[in-house]
Amino acid sequence: MEKNDKERLDVIWNKGQVVKGYNEKCYRKDACGAWMIREKYGDRTSPFGWEIDHIYPKSKLSESISDVSLIDDVKNLRPLNWKNNESKGNDYPSYQAKITSDGNKNVEGVYEYTVNEETQKIIEQLFKSKLC
Repeated sequence: MEKNDKERLDVIWNKGQVVKGYNEKCYRKDACGAWMIREKYGDRTSPFGWEIDHIYPKSKLSESISDVSLIDDVKNLRPLNWKNNESKGNDYPSYQAKITSDGNKNVEGVYEYTVNEETQKIIEQLFKSKLC
């Protein structure tokens, strides 16, 4: 991984929820409350693996935006447990998640979430009239 890629990954990781009592460099929770482990980036074999989520789905943007660099703007990216990223798919602003946590363990189920209003406003500003 190139230095710039690592720095970008660190910026995205830092958008995860810090949990008191846990080393924030190693452990965070995603927007759905699921635990993630920093070193498990891209690891779909781990229950703590995580991926980069395009908050406003990449597939929807690529159909309607001419400046493709905006698609990967860090404002549109966040860390998400891989199972939640998979279940979220192309849904926005409401979506289903498969994982949340109970204490220090991830638990499976079906959970409904909506991207918070502050983040929705940031996305709207980023893409202005480009949103479907």
